[in-house]
Amino acid sequence: MQEYTRKVTPFGRLIVATVLGMGTSVAPLVLLGFGLSTFIIIRIVGQNQATAAYGFASGIIGIAVVIFGIFGGVLADKFQFKIGRRRFWIAAGSVGGALSMLTLTYANNLFTFIAALAAVNFFYFMVTLSCSALVPEQVEESKYGRVSGLMGAAAPALVMIGQMLMGVFAESTLEQKMIAILLIQLLGGFTAFFLIKDNYIPVEQRVKKPKTGIRGFYPSFKEHPSYTWALLTKLFINFSNAGLSMLTLFYIARFHLGEADIFRIMGYTAPTILLMVAAGLLGGYLSDKVRKQKPFVFGAAVVTGACLVTFAFSNNITWVIAGNFIFNFGFGMYNAVDNALVNRILPSKEEAGKYISMMNVTTNLSSSLVNFAAPSLIALGVLLFGGDGYTLFFLVLAAFSVLSAVFVLPIPEMSPGKPEPQEPNASKSTNQEAIV
Repeated sequence: MQEYTRKVTPFGRLIVATVLGMGTSVAPLVLLGFGLSTFIIIRIVGQNQATAAYGFASGIIGIAVVIFGIFGGVLADKFQFKIGRRRFWIAAGSVGGALSMLTLTYANNLFTFIAALAAVNFFYFMVTLSCSALVPEQVEESKYGRVSGLMGAAAPALVMIGQMLMGVFAESTLEQKMIAILLIQLLGGFTAFFLIKDNYIPVEQRVKKPKTGIRGFYPSFKEHPSYTWALLTKLFINFSNAGLSMLTLFYIARFHLGEADIFRIMGYTAPTILLMVAAGLLGGYLSDKVRKQKPFVFGAAVVTGACLVTFAFSNNITWVIAGNFIFNFGFGMYNAVDNALVNRILPSKEEAGKYISMMNVTTNLSSSLVNFAAPSLIALGVLLFGGDGYTLFFLVLAAFSVLSAVFVLPIPEMSPGKPEPQEPNASKSTNQEAIV
C-alpha cells in the first residue's frame, strides 16, 4: 500500500502563521462593526435612514454568518488542492476578502452594501477557520493550550492596534482607511500562506468515511458525546458574553449616565482587552503544564456568572466597572482553555474545519438570540422586580454561565501522561486515514 508523506509545519512558524492569519482576518470585521460600515451606509441612505437600514442589513448579515458557519467548514474540508486545502483557503479568502472590501468601500446602494459585507464575512471567516483547523491537524495535544491562548490573543491585540491606527489617521478618508485595512490583511494572509506546510491527499488514497449522525453532518451523540457537551458549554458562555452588548443601555437606565460619562467608562474599561489576552495566555500555559482543562473552564465560567450577578444587583457604577474587568479575565481564560479542549475532543481531525466551524457559529447564534430576547426579558424584569428590569436580564445570563460550567463536567479530562511527541518534520499516513 503506497504511503504519502504528511508535512508538519515547524512549531514556531506555525504559531507566527496562525496568529497573523487569524488576527488580520478577524480585526477587519471588528473594525467594520466599530463604525466603518456605519459611515458607508450613512453615505448611501443618509443619516436619517441609517439606523433602520443598518438594522435591516445587520439582520441579513447575521443570518448569512450563521449559514457560513454551518457550511463553510464542510466546504473547507471537502475539496483538496495541490497547495493544501488550508493554504488554499487562506490565500483565496484573503484575495476574496480584499475584493469584497473594495466593493464595500465604493458601494452606492443598499443591495451592494449587504452583498459585499456578506462576502467580506465569508472570505475572512474561511481564513480564520483554516488557521484554526491547522492546530488539531499539526500541533501536539500537549501544546493545545498555549497555541489556543496565543491565537485567542491575536484578534483582540490586532483589533486594539487597529483602533489606535484609526485614531492616529483619523483625518484620512474612509476609502483610505478601508484600503489600508485590506492591504494589511493581504500581507498577513499571504505571510501565513508562505509559512505553512500543508498536505494534499492523492485522489487514489481518498476513501469515503461512513456517515453518522444527521446524514453524516453532525457527529452522533452516542459515538462522540463530548463534542455535543463542548458545543453546549460554548453556546451558553457565549449567551452570557453577548449580553454585555446591553451595557450602554444598562448604564443609561440604572445610573442615568449621559453620553460623555459612558464614553469615559469605555475608556476606563479599555484595558480589559489586555486583561483578556493575559488571562488567555496564562490559562493556556497552565492547562498544558498541569494537563488539566476542565477546572479552568469550569472556574472561568463560574467567575463570569458571579460578575453578572454583581451587575444584576449593583447600584454603584464602581462595582460594575470592577465586575467588567473580572468578567473579561474569566472569559479570556475560558476561551483559551475551552478552544484547546475542543481541539482535543474533535470527532475527526481530518474534518477539523467542519467541526470547528460548528463550534464557532455559537458566537453569532447566541448574539442574535440574546439581542432578540433582551427587550422581552427586561420588560418581564420590570414586572417581577420593578426598577429598570436589568436584574432579571443579568440573572438569566448568570444562569447560562452556570450551565456552561455544568455541561463541561461530562467531558473526559486530558490523559495524565505526556502523549508521544510527533515527528518534527513529517509523519506517515496511509489511505486508511484519508478522506473525500
